[in-house]
Amino acid sequence: MIVGIDNGISGGIVAISRATGSIIDKTPMPLLHRLGKKETDTRKVYDWITNLNTPFTLAIEEPLRHARSSQAIRSMAINFGKILGLAESKQWDIKCVSVHKWQKRMLGRVPKGKTKEHALAVAYDIAPDECWKKSKRASKPHDGMVDAFLIARYIWDKPPKI
Repeated sequence: MIVGIDNGISGGIVAISRATGSIIDKTPMPLLHRLGKKETDTRKVYDWITNLNTPFTLAIEEPLRHARSSQAIRSMAINFGKILGLAESKQWDIKCVSVHKWQKRMLGRVPKGKTKEHALAVAYDIAPDECWKKSKRASKPHDGMVDAFLIARYIWDKPPKI
């Protein structure tokens, strides 16, 4: 199994089969509140992954070095560090994935500002029957779960034909 993680506060986690690349399970990133800020709940991440009860490789998206605000960089770095620390302490198999590399291979060339739309289209091409909404009440697809799926598929190493 490969577990793809988009580690932002609006991120997601998706487990795929190492044999077929199909989705085993998915969830939005579990969060907790600390000092008035949201951050990844690593205990819930640990529980979710270990409840799948199968060997896995963890594919974690690296934080960007530049963002629109210093708070965004802080948030990405903290959440990445928390997940990486959890994975290293448990001696899990880890693959850190650059945003630019997985997007280039999985999405190809995308016009500026159209990455989310294109990622969703590629996810639907790969898994046409999958529902990408966070819950039954949600009105739009969850970008974090879509990205986590594509990160896992990037590691799976059988990208779609674009």
